[in-house]
This record gives sequence, C-alpha cells and structure tokens, in this order.
Amino acid sequence: MSQPVVSISSCPTYNESRLRHSLEEVVRGCGGLEQFLCRGERVLVKPNMLAHSRAGGAVTTHSAFVRVLIEILQEAGARVYVGDSPGRGSTESVAQSCGIRDVADKTGAVLLPFEEGIEVEYDSASVCRTFFLSREALEMDLVINAAKLKTHPLTGLTGAVKNCMGLIVGAEKKKLHARYPSVYDFAEMLIDLYLLSKPVLSIVDAVVAMEGPGPRSGRPRPLGVIAASEDAVALDAVCAALAGFSLPEVSTLMAAQKRGLAGSSLENIIIRGPLPGELRDKGFDKGASGRGWSFLWRIFPAWSRNLKERFRPWPCIEDSCNRCGICREHCPTGAIYDWNKGFENSKPFIDYKECLRCYCCQEICPQGAVILRPRRPRQR
Repeated sequence: MSQPVVSISSCPTYNESRLRHSLEEVVRGCGGLEQFLCRGERVLVKPNMLAHSRAGGAVTTHSAFVRVLIEILQEAGARVYVGDSPGRGSTESVAQSCGIRDVADKTGAVLLPFEEGIEVEYDSASVCRTFFLSREALEMDLVINAAKLKTHPLTGLTGAVKNCMGLIVGAEKKKLHARYPSVYDFAEMLIDLYLLSKPVLSIVDAVVAMEGPGPRSGRPRPLGVIAASEDAVALDAVCAALAGFSLPEVSTLMAAQKRGLAGSSLENIIIRGPLPGELRDKGFDKGASGRGWSFLWRIFPAWSRNLKERFRPWPCIEDSCNRCGICREHCPTGAIYDWNKGFENSKPFIDYKECLRCYCCQEICPQGAVILRPRRPRQR
C-alpha cells in the first residue's frame, strides 16, 4: 500500500502574497498542478460555504484563500468554477455574505449553484450505495476540495472528508442524517461519499480555524497553517494532530481505519513541511464531542464506541433564540416545534424522543442559541 503525502506550509495571515507563497508550496509538495491539470480543463473549486457569514468568521473557507487558489489555477490554464450546496441559504446569497461572490466577479470564475441532483451508485460502499450528487459538479473535469478546519459535534472535526457533503444537493443532506443517525454510521457514509466523489486534490484552510462549538457557533482560532494532499483522509489525520485531536475523537478517521485506508494513521503518512507536533496548538478547544474518549479507547477499545454513542451530548435551545424557525425547517425528523404550533409567541421545543442528536439545529442556528449539554434535558 503506497504511503499518502501531506504537504504543510506555515501561513500566519490572509495577506494575498503570503497565501500565494503557501498555496504554491503545498501544491508543489503534492507533485505540482501539472500532475493533476491539463490546460483548458474545467475545474471546480469546492469551498466550505456552510451558511451566511462574514469572511473573517471562520465559518466558511476564507474568500482571500479562494481567490488566490483560483488565480493559481487560472494561471495554469484552468477554466475555474466555484460551487457548493450550503446548509442554509442559496449558493448566491451565502457567497455574497462571505465574499466569494466578489471573488468570482473579480477573477472571472463562474459561481455554480448546486440545484439538480443526479443519483449515483457506489458499488464498493460500506453503508450508503446511492448518493444524489450535484449535476453541476459531476460535469466538471476535476474537483479541488478547499476545506475549512473546524470542530464538529457529530464527527469531532470537519475538514477535507466532511467538506464533500456539500456535493450533495439541498434537502438530500437532511435525509442522510435521518438514515444514518449514529456517529459511526454517519462517518461510514461520509467515507463512502468521499471515495465516490474523490477530489483530485484537497487543501485545508487552517490559517484561522474554528474551535469550541463549531461548525458555525465556535470561535476563530489562529493556527497559521495550510495543508494539502491527494488523500483527504490523510489530510484530516494531519489536521487533527495539529488541533490536538486523537484518532478516537474523529469519527471519520475511525471509519477510515476500519476500512483499512492508509491515510487514517499518521505513521503511514509522508509529511512534507513542518511536522504536526511542531505546529500543534495545545490549547485548542475541541468542543463537546472531542473530550476524554482517547483515554477510554486505549483502556476499553471494545466498549468506548458504544459509550460514546450513548453519552453523546443533547441539543438545548437557549433564551437567546429569536424564533426564526430555521432549526425546525432543518430538523430531519421534525422533532422541533412549540407549544402554540407557531414560533411567534413561544420558544421552540425539542421532542427528545424524536431527536437524533444529529446537531443540524446547532450547526445551522444563526444566533448560536442551540447549545449542547452532556445530559438529556427534562421534557416538559
């Protein structure tokens, strides 16, 4: 089995000249664009465009990062497109809020809304054989995965592998949460999706990452790193080490290890650039899902998976809720409602008998009003 290569470069700022140096460095470390790209090919840059956010909020891949990447690809002769299927809002509106619309206008890249899903079969799947992938993405010659490093309550970490979720159109993402409610089944599904879509190159924006209650309500945390690889699993393993995560704390890496993928273990990865230990941020807040499981895994490996599933945190809606109804709209099981059957006069209510703990409500809440608690709240 060949060893995957991950290329790392220090990048302390979103200054465009510094970004260019670091992006060119990590691409060279992966063999150079000429290894992936022929002149005239249509290349999709697939950033993380989760929801409406300002460029510096660490919710989305930074617009300056996307701009410099587009320019490098264009100079290599690519016809560049930019697209994603946001968790909330249209591609156009999210791109406008985070600055990527402006980047597309200035570079001449085409902004693609992912509107039509095409059913694609994956015969080698572990759990999910059918995905509805964006027709627009499938029509591209190449996909370059431009991810953002953030915490996530379900997977522990969202990076290159989970960024492939944006290739699935609209409400189909919600259906996958309902079909695979457990942490590890969902992670297995994500690995199936990644192996099916397989971007030619993945690059992670960890210049400023997100810690704490990510992937939307966390805090920006400067890490000063850009990393790239042909192998998104290996890239996530290195990024996890940079942020202080162990293997059991990232469910997609656990699923990849179960599948025998070489990139799931740091020992199998060739790292070009600074080593993760040299760059590791020991004070990184890993959020609710990344605490304590490494120790349990070392002592009780057969039990810790079931324990982690049982003691996953529960979402709770705080008084800062402005009753916008977005959580109810995105809940896969319809477990969120209110006593008066309308959000005008009462705070939303979660029926915990129906709650999957998929954390879609926490992920999508624009107010950060959904927090995670270790114990199941009492039902009224």
